[in-house]
Amino acid sequence: MSGYGTGLLLLGLAGLAIYTGIHWERARRAVFDVRLGRKRVSSLRQTAAKERTHTALLVAGSAMVLLMVVKFG
Repeated sequence: MSGYGTGLLLLGLAGLAIYTGIHWERARRAVFDVRLGRKRVSSLRQTAAKERTHTALLVAGSAMVLLMVVKFG
């Protein structure tokens, strides 16, 4: 893989890490709000579940990209 390809993969991985962090924080806040009972519990639990699922998919994708960078880079 060329230097540009590796650089783009690393930039993509950094972008995924930032995006994952954003969703992780949203899920954490939604769970915290559920515990405090500030908002409707059912919608917040659904939001937290969606965010956790989205984060898990992003982490799996990031791990695959990292594996490709290490293996083929």
